[in-house]
Amino acid sequence: MGSAIPLGEFKNVMLDIDSELDYWRQNYTQAAFHRTSRPFDQYLPTLKFGYDMYLLNHGSGLEALLPTMRARYEATTDSDQCLDWPLAEAVIRETWKRMRPQINHRAKGAGDSMIASPMAGLPHPAYQAV
Repeated sequence: MGSAIPLGEFKNVMLDIDSELDYWRQNYTQAAFHRTSRPFDQYLPTLKFGYDMYLLNHGSGLEALLPTMRARYEATTDSDQCLDWPLAEAVIRETWKRMRPQINHRAKGAGDSMIASPMAGLPHPAYQAV
């Protein structure tokens, strides 16, 4: 399995970022944000940013975060890798949409864990309970 990142406060659940990026590598041309003139590598920093923001803020709604997210995106993404904000926002929205349906529920009585299901069609689960 690829690199795993702890999912914020839920220490017992991991996000397999390599599986997620593999999904986008195979499917980005069908995404609403795709522009025919852009290869996958141009989306990569923004996809990673979207996942980072989700991992840090999954308890909040994306709409509440968007007003401050642009400044953070532009400050933390190299200028030569930064997409224009409307396109970057579209990419970020897609990463959040992809993560939100996976969460089924918090495990009762486990306090610190969350159960999540894999996305259909992925060779490996995007989330892994540990």
